[in-house]
Amino acid sequence: MNRIKLSIRIPAEQETLIRHIAKVRGMTRYQALLRVIETGLSSITGGAQVRSQLASEEALARVESRLASIESLTDRSLFTASAAYAYSRRAALRNDSDADRIDAATSDAAQAAYRRQRALAAEALS
Repeated sequence: MNRIKLSIRIPAEQETLIRHIAKVRGMTRYQALLRVIETGLSSITGGAQVRSQLASEEALARVESRLASIESLTDRSLFTASAAYAYSRRAALRNDSDADRIDAATSDAAQAAYRRQRALAAEALS
């Protein structure tokens, strides 16, 4: 497909809306502008087909948003579990009275456990 460069001027409100679309969908402003133009042209020529495609894209965007939230929660849960593991391990080995050193060692152990679990998860997904 040959692409042709066009320069256009749009109202500031439309540019704000395009920036918002780009941010929500995780794309650049120019990709969002291209999507807006393609959707507009399709709606002029296609009608109902475009509405169903837009509904599908919106549903996919909602799923992607939920997936990002789930990933974030899972990552936090993994870190919490790793920290709990490290603290319980430290409690079992409680022979030190230096609180700062114990906290540093516990933090290091939690981070190490977290990294191990992330590596295992990445290995399982590949």
